[in-house]
Amino acid sequence: MIQCNDIILAYSNDAEIRQRATSGGIGSTLVNRLFTQGRIRSAISFEYDSEQLKYMPRIVASAEEYAVSGSIYHEINLFAYIREHIEEIKSPFLCFALPCQVNPIKTLLDKEGIEAYIVELTCSSQQTFEATEYLLTRVGVLKSDVSSIRYRGEGWPGGVCITLNDGGTIRIPNNNSVWMSIFHSHLFIMPRCFFCRADRETASDIKLADPWGIDSPALEKLGRTFCHVKSERMASILNGMADEGLISYECRSEKEFLQSQHGTVVRKNYNLRHLWFAKMIKSVLNNKLYRKSVLTSSFLFDAHCFLYTYGCRCLYKIDQILGRK
Repeated sequence: MIQCNDIILAYSNDAEIRQRATSGGIGSTLVNRLFTQGRIRSAISFEYDSEQLKYMPRIVASAEEYAVSGSIYHEINLFAYIREHIEEIKSPFLCFALPCQVNPIKTLLDKEGIEAYIVELTCSSQQTFEATEYLLTRVGVLKSDVSSIRYRGEGWPGGVCITLNDGGTIRIPNNNSVWMSIFHSHLFIMPRCFFCRADRETASDIKLADPWGIDSPALEKLGRTFCHVKSERMASILNGMADEGLISYECRSEKEFLQSQHGTVVRKNYNLRHLWFAKMIKSVLNNKLYRKSVLTSSFLFDAHCFLYTYGCRCLYKIDQILGRK
């Protein structure tokens, strides 16, 4: 039986949801369950805008209106959207949010007297839309030729799928690809991400994460979701979902959960211990001349990625030698 503070590795037994979702499809299955039971009357959904090539938030009032979008790797000012559309929200409300968004959104909803279920999405960093634009440049696609973009889905670990107006598709895997280089270059992350805390305390009911390094893509094809259950009511809901055969799960350890996010935790902890380093890197990566130079050619971009990654690893290694974790 699932209890509050348990760590589970779970997946939806709905094959379609599991295939379309980021990993195990637990978030989407949870939305369907709570709407069906009448435990929520509205939820946040993210729907693709083909004109802007971006995912946009929308308040929905039923499971049928909810869109399974998978991960979204461009910035969405979710707090501002919820504040501007607060009159459309019917309590109880389910909201997906990044760690840095959870507490401000929860405070706003509490102030308005709206009961909320908050699903926290583990985040290594959030990208500006410029990352997507640069990806299109690297694969030789014009924005005007793009019909839609999905950043995740199609099994584990999935990847970016660009659908063109002529019906063709371009797929870029998550591992060992130009998209991963763009993501880890840190040229496109939001400024706040340089100073994010890995151990941020939030008021969420459940925290979801990808099982990086735990589920091998060679063995796991469809995907599972790491879940840190953070409230008694969420534990009760998940137990009901398991009893009805909506989800399957196995209990795992906190150590494994943290292991799946090891690289992110190391980087964030290092930046907070050495603010001078984080400020310096942020300054360099946001310098217009440096950015323009690096993004001029694939060779210079790849050189940046190599030097940045190598330099960070050297600094982390020195910290380990000195006994700092």
